[in-house]
Amino acid sequence: MAACPYSTRVFNWEEPILPKEVKEKPYSCETSIPQKKGTVSKCDFCADMTRKGELPHCVSACPNGVFFFGDMIEDSVTNGAETFRFSDMIRDKAGYRLMEELGTKPSVYYLPPVNRNFPFQKDESNPSNDHSTKS
Repeated sequence: MAACPYSTRVFNWEEPILPKEVKEKPYSCETSIPQKKGTVSKCDFCADMTRKGELPHCVSACPNGVFFFGDMIEDSVTNGAETFRFSDMIRDKAGYRLMEELGTKPSVYYLPPVNRNFPFQKDESNPSNDHSTKS
């Protein structure tokens, strides 16, 4: 938990409040359900759902459609309502990854807000922040 550079691991300090039907399920390391006191958890992009062809909960539950999920190899991402080419979206919307310089090869990309108060500018001091089109 302490070694995670993204601070995304969460320690469950207290017994979680769960519905009875969830609490009585046998523990699954695949889904981390039911959560248990004294364990560490993190987002796993709902692997059990994606195997069934369903979108992770964060994507399907977002009322604003701002979360996209997809496959870089298939070059496709969707928010459930719209589907885009991953490479085009990252290039055209100045997508970036956090802490690439650590060599962790993150697969989560972030898009800056559409209505920015300032134009996107490439950080000349950080070569990993190069969003120009490369061939």
